Amino acid sequence: MCFYSSVYAQVNRSIRVTVLNDKKVALPGSTLYLLTADSVNIRTAAANVAGTIQFTEINAGKYLVKASELGHEEGFSKLLDLEKNDSATDTIILKTKTGLLKDVTVIAKKAFVQFLPDKTVINPEANITNAGATVMDILEKSPGITVGKDGSLIMKGKPAVTVFIDGKPTQLSGAELQAYLSGMSASQVDVVELIENPGAKYDASGNAGIINIKTKANKQRGFNGSLNVSYGQGVYAKTGNTLNLNYREGKMNWFMNYSVRANTEFQNIWTLRTYFNKQRQDSALLEQPNFGKNKASGQNFKTGLDFFVSNSTTVSLVFTGNIFDRQGNFRSAINWMNPKHQVDSTINTLGENNTEFKRGGVNLSGRHQIDKNSEFSFDIDYVKFNIANDQNYQTQLLVPGSGVLATKGNTPSMLDITTLKVDYSKRFKKLLLETGLKTAINKTDNLAEYYYLDNNNWLQDLSRSNHFLYNEKISAVYASVDAEKGKWHWQTGLRYEFTSYKANQLGNAVVKDSAFNKNYGSVFPTAFVSYAADSNNMITFRTGRRIDRPPFQFLNPFLRTLNKYTYEGGNPFIKPQYTWNFALAHTYKQMLTTELSYGYLRDYFSQVFIIDSSSRNVNKNIIIYTRGNVGSFQNIGISETYQVPLNKWWNVTAAAVFNHKTIKGVVWAPITVKISQLNVSLNNQFQFKKGWGAEISGYYQTKSQIDLQEWLEPQGELNLGVSKVVLKGKGSLKLSIRDITYFQNYSGYSTFQNSYEPFKIQWDSRVARVNFSWRFGKTMKAVKRSEGGATDEINRAGSGN
Repeated sequence: MCFYSSVYAQVNRSIRVTVLNDKKVALPGSTLYLLTADSVNIRTAAANVAGTIQFTEINAGKYLVKASELGHEEGFSKLLDLEKNDSATDTIILKTKTGLLKDVTVIAKKAFVQFLPDKTVINPEANITNAGATVMDILEKSPGITVGKDGSLIMKGKPAVTVFIDGKPTQLSGAELQAYLSGMSASQVDVVELIENPGAKYDASGNAGIINIKTKANKQRGFNGSLNVSYGQGVYAKTGNTLNLNYREGKMNWFMNYSVRANTEFQNIWTLRTYFNKQRQDSALLEQPNFGKNKASGQNFKTGLDFFVSNSTTVSLVFTGNIFDRQGNFRSAINWMNPKHQVDSTINTLGENNTEFKRGGVNLSGRHQIDKNSEFSFDIDYVKFNIANDQNYQTQLLVPGSGVLATKGNTPSMLDITTLKVDYSKRFKKLLLETGLKTAINKTDNLAEYYYLDNNNWLQDLSRSNHFLYNEKISAVYASVDAEKGKWHWQTGLRYEFTSYKANQLGNAVVKDSAFNKNYGSVFPTAFVSYAADSNNMITFRTGRRIDRPPFQFLNPFLRTLNKYTYEGGNPFIKPQYTWNFALAHTYKQMLTTELSYGYLRDYFSQVFIIDSSSRNVNKNIIIYTRGNVGSFQNIGISETYQVPLNKWWNVTAAAVFNHKTIKGVVWAPITVKISQLNVSLNNQFQFKKGWGAEISGYYQTKSQIDLQEWLEPQGELNLGVSKVVLKGKGSLKLSIRDITYFQNYSGYSTFQNSYEPFKIQWDSRVARVNFSWRFGKTMKAVKRSEGGATDEINRAGSGN
């Protein structure tokens, strides 16, 4: 703070820039970059409602300002001299895109985080330690994002985040989403958008908001591309490689993105389940150490064609594919002990759990500009999932004469998603009207086949085998209005969604058939108001109602073996949960943003630990991990984000998020938990001469409440990185080390009806990586491409990991 004060005690030099389109109309919300004379980005900001921004407290020197806005070509100011003058002004005119840009080489470095009024934008390539990393690694150190031990994502203390890939929901959650994002290279990503209160045009799913991961897509005449190769070494080796290609000629544009990853990982789990009697006295201890080793490989593929029918009409066809394969083996020595920790018996378990996840999709989309003020677009999506899971376990009690108990299971799943979406927008003088329709049809088919070994013969375990079918249809209509007047900018919208589903649990000789269906509809209003008091201060208020439907794999009633005394199962009767979110934010000079927020969630579905009530659990020592609607969730939050260049070569981004949570629910009895928690993150980016750069970054999370029955102890991460520009600016070498202190692991405890369980989970998180990237061909220019209509549906699918 002393260093900061000494720097800014100098003369208050400033630059004021106004951004207009080619019709001399202001472009509010356009992004402006303050660059040094050698094109190094030192500050990023958004224009106010008048299209104006004022950069203040600038050191003496010569500067440029770059402006960009969707649908317009980039523009630059003249060279602004603050060596002889204390202030400078200029106006940048951005031309509307009617064709292709000429070759432009932009060597300015993006800020790692951009704090805009309606969202936070993460630029992965601006962070050295993201080289060779995964998308999950990016999210783990994004401001306000917390990752649970089961892979669940929490944004600013609120659960149930919907994750989009290029505007399409991944349909994954928990461990399945974690596996998918862990197989996706960070080098595939252009930006990550954190949207806390999406407008009415977005699907209403995701109580905490939306994380939209935009992959790289380019349209530049001729041939161009990029290659990223990385190697990482933790306890085991890891590698990740990405190739991006683009070719544009005439009215056709072809693009392709391919990545492949191969990792060997370990997971070391320790739990000590303590059972107590009716007098709440300890009666028995169950220690469950577990060491697992996984070999995982993932491939992601995306290719497509854009056909420019005319200057006002574009049709696109995009194919996507994902293959993920994980082969896991584990060993465990389970110890039963008395309250004095004296071992009564030991049970050895060997097992394997293999997953093969395949996903293929096709999107046909079109955009037509009816006139200069109106546009029509459509999206047709079809996505298919094929997921194969198999489990094999061998358990033996270490006493004379005991035999081996062997079980195996096969749980394949299939999911078909079909969506149709149409949108229409019309701009009036100072008002934008948007409206649209969407229909999504989801069909799932889940089979569970379990067997046990009896006298060297595999017999089907009918008590656990089953067949579950689930069909769902969601229809939606929305309308929103965006307007501005003077210093005010507001947006309001209304969305209606109607859901109908049918579920059928096919039984057998032991399990009875069951079927159920339900229809429900709801209205989801959203609103956004901002007031630009002056060029330095902006106040924003956001509110909206949202829904979170249970992921498909949460509805599947099958039991899955975690170990001899712990199972995981779905709940087909989970109801959707609804939430109201409110936020009031103040932004000062695009450097400091303060936000107050409140969220109330009804019909909260939490992870739940219950005692197995079947006949095989006569000793009440088997726990089933499932989900259910338990009650309500309230969150009061305060966040501070700060981003400033301390000088030309040092840029600092800091964020602090404080949350106070109150969770009320009923499991075996009414439970209320309250907790206050803090998440702080700091990112230092250094830019030196001759193409050298460095990074020091990290985060720290205090003790936190993940769910009604589970707590996490403090955790954090410290990262270091160094980079060097090579090949005359077309390539780079990066060396990074993540989690140097080996503090990014999980420890905490869970509470059950008749027991409680402290746990520790460690994995291969300390990794050193070397990464090489190379750009070839013409300079690439990112443009908007249709994001498709199956966004929400894909998010709820399971990979079967």
